[in-house]
Amino acid sequence: MGHFHSPAVLLRYHSEEAKQTFKALFAQDFSIHTFNSDEAVLEYIAAAEAPPAALVIAGCETSTVINSTLLTKARTQYPAVLRVLITERVILSELVALLDTQVIDRCFEQPLDPDLIRSHLMTAALTSPELSGQTEQQPSLPNTEGQRPVVLIVDDEPAATKYLIRQLEHLQDEFSLLSADTAEAALEHLRTPGAPIAVVMTDQRMPGMQGKELLDELRQSHPAVVRILTSAWGEVDVALNAVNEGRIFRYQKKPWQAQTLLPLFREAIARHSELASALDNTRCETRKRFAELRLQRHGRLLDHLRPILSSQVPDTTLNAFLDTVASIDHLPAAKAHLRASQDMHLEQELVRRFCDRVRQELSRLENIVPAGPGQSRIASLFSGTPPQERATPSPPCSPAELLGQALNTLLVSSGLDWSHLVLTESRDQLHVAPEQPLRIYSHLLAPLTRLSDPLLEQQAALLMLFVTTSLLGGDVSAEADGQCLHLAITLPVLPGSGN
Repeated sequence: MGHFHSPAVLLRYHSEEAKQTFKALFAQDFSIHTFNSDEAVLEYIAAAEAPPAALVIAGCETSTVINSTLLTKARTQYPAVLRVLITERVILSELVALLDTQVIDRCFEQPLDPDLIRSHLMTAALTSPELSGQTEQQPSLPNTEGQRPVVLIVDDEPAATKYLIRQLEHLQDEFSLLSADTAEAALEHLRTPGAPIAVVMTDQRMPGMQGKELLDELRQSHPAVVRILTSAWGEVDVALNAVNEGRIFRYQKKPWQAQTLLPLFREAIARHSELASALDNTRCETRKRFAELRLQRHGRLLDHLRPILSSQVPDTTLNAFLDTVASIDHLPAAKAHLRASQDMHLEQELVRRFCDRVRQELSRLENIVPAGPGQSRIASLFSGTPPQERATPSPPCSPAELLGQALNTLLVSSGLDWSHLVLTESRDQLHVAPEQPLRIYSHLLAPLTRLSDPLLEQQAALLMLFVTTSLLGGDVSAEADGQCLHLAITLPVLPGSGN
């Protein structure tokens, strides 16, 4: 890992006191470059090798930055740079104006919360494209091609909402409108498959979940939905919190006017289109990068497991196991998964720990001659009581016993037990299958940020099921269904085996 350099923060100060205060609070965490003119800031950014993490304006009134040339140019030319205003006092009408012009991303008033500001600045540094080289993976967006975008208005006064919707519908035919009288009802609209909701405007004061809470949830679950907070009350603290924490698009004061909201909704829908396009590009790029990582992981597992298993089973058994794992769905890879594997530590640890667990399982078969089909009471094994929990160290066992223990591990990890097995005998064969599919939410070829013993135990049990079935002359049938696995084992049973 390379040496960590303090993230660069540019401070445009309007008073000496503001400069000294900011440096005293944040000089230990950031490389602060101070400027007392807008021109000096722009000259510095233009000449710098990489843009800074943030641009901070301190020591001035909000009214002086509404039409700031510095912030306007920074917004246009350096959109990835976080723009922060620190001021003595915020007036709600001026904050709304700042949001309308989109010249700031965060706004803080005195007295400051240094930890909160530090968190925002550090987050901007860690998520900047220059440092991360990646963009964050987000949930999939519905395919809404050919559908009109939808604006959802959330307010606990349905009469006023319906009147506003009628006015807006008479003024345009570019987008559709929906209403909800609670945050919970709004979430139901958003959960509807295929609903092309582009914008949500919600009142702050509602029974149950408040507007700000709803927008916070949408920021996580529906990142491309543009969020607008509205209120009839002059709540500066709520507006500031919504800007800084909720990353809202606008704060709209009541009473509503259809003529005023129409251009706002048009602008919000355009912003939604930009976000949706960016998220779609991100999703494709992340998928491509993880597909490459997955192929590399598959190759490493194959290379390390083949020498371990070659004395026990043919390569076809190992290939069947890896093909089965590869067929199981997994949650989409995100930036954190790619970052965790970037320095190869996680990848190497995964292969090492899994191979160690496989060796440990196979060592229990050492010096044990694999039992032929006619030498084991296989049907009795599956129709009786489940295998006992293994002691430490585990005693030697036959392939049939190891198969039973592996199957029991898979059942337990899926919330099932031995009673969920269905046994069917036909002539010289025994068919064993769980009556419900096994649940496998993560696996060896899925995106990972950390390793866990339950994951390794389940995956080793699945491999041992393939290995021991092969040793017993049987066959495993495995069919993936999403993140579930339909499993069936066929074992030969010779006449006179005592079954």
